[in-house]
Amino acid sequence: MLLSTTLAASLTTIAANPASAAPEDADTRSNPVFLTGPNEGTPEDIAIRYLRGNPAPHGVTAADLSDLSILSSFTSRHNGVTHVNLAQRHQNLEVFGATATVNIAKDGSVILVGDTLVADLAKSTSGAASLNAIDAVEAAADGLDLATPKSPKVLSRTGGAAQKTVVSESGISDEPIPAKLGWQPTEDVLRLAWQLVIDDATDAHLWNATVDAETGELLDTDDWTVHHDEDELHSTLGGHVSGRQLASGSSGLGTPDPVQDGSSYHVYGYPTESPNDGPRSVVTNPADALASPYGWHDTNGVPGPEFTTTQGNNAHAYQDQDNNNQPDFGSSPDGGPGLTFNFPLDLDEHAQNYRDAATANLFYWNNIIHDVAYRYGFDEASGNFQMNNYGRGGVGGDYVRAEAADGGGSNNANFSTPAADGGTPRMQMYLWPGNQFGAQNQIVVDGVGSFDATWSRFSPAPTVAGLPGHQFVYAGNGCATSAYPATLPGGNWIAVVDGGTTACTYLLRTQVAQSLGAKAVVVAHNATGAAPVLTGAMTTAPVAIPAVAVSQADGNTIKAAIADGPTAGSVRKHPSHPGIRDGDLDAGIVIHEYGHGISLRLTGGPGINCLTGNEQMGEGWSDYFAITTLLDPKLDTAEGTRGLVPYVLFQEDRSGNGLRPRPYSRNMDLQPFTYDSIKTGGWLNGTSLAAPHGIGHGWAAVLWDMTWDLIDKHGLNPNVYDAWNTGGNNLAMQLVMDGLKMQGCGPGFVTGRNAIIAADAALTGGENSCTLWSSFARRGLGYSAVQGTTNRDDNTEAFDTHPSCRADFIGRSAQPGLNTLPAGDAAPMKFKLATNRGLDILASNSPYSRLVDCDTLRTVNPDGPTTPRPSPVKAVNPGNSTMSVSANGQYNYVWKTDPAWAGTCREFVLTLDNGFQYRSYFKFIA
Repeated sequence: MLLSTTLAASLTTIAANPASAAPEDADTRSNPVFLTGPNEGTPEDIAIRYLRGNPAPHGVTAADLSDLSILSSFTSRHNGVTHVNLAQRHQNLEVFGATATVNIAKDGSVILVGDTLVADLAKSTSGAASLNAIDAVEAAADGLDLATPKSPKVLSRTGGAAQKTVVSESGISDEPIPAKLGWQPTEDVLRLAWQLVIDDATDAHLWNATVDAETGELLDTDDWTVHHDEDELHSTLGGHVSGRQLASGSSGLGTPDPVQDGSSYHVYGYPTESPNDGPRSVVTNPADALASPYGWHDTNGVPGPEFTTTQGNNAHAYQDQDNNNQPDFGSSPDGGPGLTFNFPLDLDEHAQNYRDAATANLFYWNNIIHDVAYRYGFDEASGNFQMNNYGRGGVGGDYVRAEAADGGGSNNANFSTPAADGGTPRMQMYLWPGNQFGAQNQIVVDGVGSFDATWSRFSPAPTVAGLPGHQFVYAGNGCATSAYPATLPGGNWIAVVDGGTTACTYLLRTQVAQSLGAKAVVVAHNATGAAPVLTGAMTTAPVAIPAVAVSQADGNTIKAAIADGPTAGSVRKHPSHPGIRDGDLDAGIVIHEYGHGISLRLTGGPGINCLTGNEQMGEGWSDYFAITTLLDPKLDTAEGTRGLVPYVLFQEDRSGNGLRPRPYSRNMDLQPFTYDSIKTGGWLNGTSLAAPHGIGHGWAAVLWDMTWDLIDKHGLNPNVYDAWNTGGNNLAMQLVMDGLKMQGCGPGFVTGRNAIIAADAALTGGENSCTLWSSFARRGLGYSAVQGTTNRDDNTEAFDTHPSCRADFIGRSAQPGLNTLPAGDAAPMKFKLATNRGLDILASNSPYSRLVDCDTLRTVNPDGPTTPRPSPVKAVNPGNSTMSVSANGQYNYVWKTDPAWAGTCREFVLTLDNGFQYRSYFKFIA
């Protein structure tokens, strides 16, 4: 499926500036043009009329657009743009994945169109609806390798060609299964197909599956749960870095309009990302009155909370240690009538000993990112996540189910986003057990030795102090009180029981031991190999004693010691282990996962999930929301490093490498990504960036640069709640959010670039377009960059800026002409502005030069590898000289070249503080 976004084509109509033109002149100001001028009619009518009148730019014919239906249409409050999302239909049925997003300005101008439309709909179709909805569910289960559905039943059915049907959970899905008929594009024909959504009951998958309506063949699948790749994560665990001095904690930043509900949360409060950045603080009344007008614990839109637990309109945070997608017994911490969420936390201990504190932190940060994103336009009408939409548009019922300490895995997190507005998302947050440091716990048997022990999900953890002087008691399988000796020690003792879950569960063993007075349980594994992590269903009151497991061999040694006579010792946290960490204490993870919901709901509008293709940037947007929301001027710099979620990786601060292949930095020696780095074999040392995480990290690297360039221009506002025009970082966040709404389905990097530039045109009239072009061009997403499809290997990077944002130096050959210069000479580089603006007019790291190929003038590595491309080399003046300016505004930057450049070619780029660039090419001779 080919993709198109019609913005760049319109930009080509802007005339290039003449040599030495002053960017302040009115006739040369950079301002991306819209696709049309003002139009009359509703935005929806304008959108359909425009598409049907201009099919060719989108690779289709007028006949292909004869039947368009409106998926969604909503208006952004801050800029007045209406985003009309259309679905292509054929013979009264939706063509799956065939959409167009048409963005209409307040005056009816068409700003930008992003689409994944399908051509030649009438040429060939095949298939008949031989299968009904239940048959389709059974076929999908078979194709997805799920269990055989149990007694599937039709819960509801509507008329019409699509035969929309809801089928029961059938033992394979946690939610009822919606199904509808439509056309699935294949290589040759449109196939009549059933599309179903299955919330996998056995694993963390939200499947969007399409099966042939005639044969039952699985035609297409998309997992709407976004995971981190285990292999990719493995290489990042355990790296330590030298730390900076910690910040002092929350600086009191936050919403300018708090809801005075008396609530307080003892958490790592905004902008403190994690324990790496500072201590917990008590944050009072943090709910934002615009986004959460009745506070975070409301659901009915009437003053006064409906919940005193970690539940409310935007999120319900609870523990799901048994991985059944349901709250564990009593696992939503209660703040009481005063909404005081203050629970103990000791970071020297394992995470299981402060679960309530972690769950409260998870609730706090889900609400923070809800409120922040709301201020940037992720609101009810655009499909945000709320139980009650308070009459402000959209469909309610879709608060976030935030599952703390989820038992579905470790060293990870995920987010499931149903496409339909009103479909309830799920966030699963995992523990990070630090296996790289060895065993989490230890059994000490006096006079015998020490033994490594695993950990339990259903019990508190052994403490640092442990249980010294406790007698060990062997109780066989430990499944009933009768398994224990008739006479038990009168004082402190520890139960030792055999492993295996055939006779009973580990949880039951622990409950029996606790009922008899044991202070801990040690499970002796019943098979060779590593001892298990202990799990159990959390449907009753949790146990209050720790449980651990040891290997079969160590268990035999411990049992033999007990058989020889009374044996004492301890169960304790392993002294060599730093402690299991909880992702719920890392705001970067929470925001990252929530960010998946934002990018999925906004791209293509509510009602469809369409971030498709290998070039899709979902992971990049999630990284970006995390690091930009948490941007802290005390800790972050443009040229320094910013690692993603260093806390759970046991790294000491946010300057660590983090979770991604390279940390984020505007310094290209530290973060070398350019657009062609996404290609197979295009990353460092001939490796390939993983899809989607590594490729996504490249997009976030581009956006991080863009943010700092806008900060250079507009300043840094440490409060992300403030309006978009109060700081460069606030503006960047707004443009990224607006770009998501504008880009349409199936975006790639060039599409994303175009959408952000269009967003600036709609918001500021293009005030920042040259700065944006400069930022994108520096990493290979310049004016001449080609996306192709969203295949990772058909793009072409380019480092040029838009023609309206560049000019030539006075006395130098106009681009792309080559100037010849002896290497090592000083080169006067002259340009003229309309007025003398003084000398403080250059962008950061400007001017610079970069190696180019002498024949093609492309920025390529002469040694062959794609990454790293030759880094920009900051230009220097000879001796003690500096740039000078005459009274009439003629500037002269004398560039000192390097004798080592003989036989090479370079591009010299001087960037003004508004993003406008002067460029020239040089060939150096000896």
